Amino acid sequence: MNQRSGILQAIGVANLIIGVILVFFSLPFYWHQIEVLRMWPATDAQVLHSDVVVERISQHEQFYSARLGLLYTIDGKPIITEVTSFQDSNYRKTRERADEFPAGSHREIRYDPHNPAQARIGAGWNLRFFALPLIVSGVGILFCVVSAVLFVAARR
Repeated sequence: MNQRSGILQAIGVANLIIGVILVFFSLPFYWHQIEVLRMWPATDAQVLHSDVVVERISQHEQFYSARLGLLYTIDGKPIITEVTSFQDSNYRKTRERADEFPAGSHREIRYDPHNPAQARIGAGWNLRFFALPLIVSGVGILFCVVSAVLFVAARR
């Protein structure tokens, strides 16, 4: 084995380790999203307000969040809660997302039966709801593919 092959294999092993860690790290996120869809009941909620809020990341960076105030009734008891629907560093994209939920409109939400003030809007078998675990596992798979390419290159 020459020095180049050894370096490629070492980098390949590092990529494989990172990839496997990311894939395993994404599994609880998938599990939680599936649990929300299977275990949390759905109900109708009225949007009370839809705002874009600025959140400071650092002294020079900020993040925007679409915050929604919701009103719904569980077992005859009104619940008022706030959920974050979208976060981005782009104000326009965040404002567009917030505008999808005008005050007075009604949306289906899912709520935690053990803590009814904990709610999810837009929960469903869709890419948006599974975005975080898909991104994390996708990056992990990408690292594994790069690892495979490096192992093949090291054998040549």
